[in-house]
Amino acid sequence: MLTDDPETPGAGAWEINMAYTEQRTTQDHMRSLPHVDFNYGLGEHVQLKYETGWVFVDSPDGVKSGLDDSLLGVKWRFLDQERAGLNMSVYPQLQVENNTGSASRGIADPGPNLFLPVELSREFGNFKLVGEIGYQYFRTHDNEWVVGVLGAVQASDNLELMAELRSFSEKLLNRADVVMNIGLRQRLSERVKLLASVGTGLGNGPEATSFIAYVGIQLMLGQEQKTPGVR
Repeated sequence: MLTDDPETPGAGAWEINMAYTEQRTTQDHMRSLPHVDFNYGLGEHVQLKYETGWVFVDSPDGVKSGLDDSLLGVKWRFLDQERAGLNMSVYPQLQVENNTGSASRGIADPGPNLFLPVELSREFGNFKLVGEIGYQYFRTHDNEWVVGVLGAVQASDNLELMAELRSFSEKLLNRADVVMNIGLRQRLSERVKLLASVGTGLGNGPEATSFIAYVGIQLMLGQEQKTPGVR
């Protein structure tokens, strides 16, 4: 899902996501395969992140492809629901160009770009409510506010269902590109999950999102497996 939560993998644990992603606006069409996202738990409350992918972009001259930018992040969960009544984290993320010429070819965004979000969540039995708000600094175009609200329900021991609204706007919640997204997380084995989501934009501007999709596998390594629950 687009909206992140304050959860971290746990001390010494890995969460590795390998996926196909797709995003369309009224003007652009981009796909990423493979799209990889590595997350490592540095203690119980800190997560290190590295994300990139091989992207395909439609252009008037045909399809162009190349290595996407690298996304580096550090998440720190400084509040826990058990002690404070809710979970809360900060998650600064830096997007930098790889030395492959993808940005100059229009495949990747010129960098560096910086995203500074805050996440919070609270569990109510099998239901979980997540919120995220942050500000995105771009090198070559207008900065924007990012706001997301997500609900997740544990439908069974192995299946989690999710839905979210995500807003992108130069002024907070004003003339926003709003995306509605639904998804699932299905446990396939003790350490493997299927991740899938599909969404659409609710606006019709020239740069508004019209379609997004994500299908991938999550590998959980070095984790102590817990009783299934909303996560």
